[in-house]
Amino acid sequence: MASSDDAATAEFRDLTDVKVALVAGLCTVALTLSLKYGAGIEVPFVYRLSPLAPYFAYVFSRGAALSARTWMALIAAVTLGTFGFFAF
Repeated sequence: MASSDDAATAEFRDLTDVKVALVAGLCTVALTLSLKYGAGIEVPFVYRLSPLAPYFAYVFSRGAALSARTWMALIAAVTLGTFGFFAF
């Protein structure tokens, strides 16, 4: 007989959603810290959340025929683009 814990773990066997969310979260934190302490620039809160835009696109489109690596690369590209826009 399967317990409720087994059903909960079955939902997380495919960890691609968790990986994409982790990349988005880490990029958001890294962008904020690098702008504030690395470049010494105070950026409005909305711009610091820019790595979350591709993540929300991933969530609401359920991947949209792109691999998880592509979505993670897109999140990293948006993060670097935002940093470059404000730092240079």
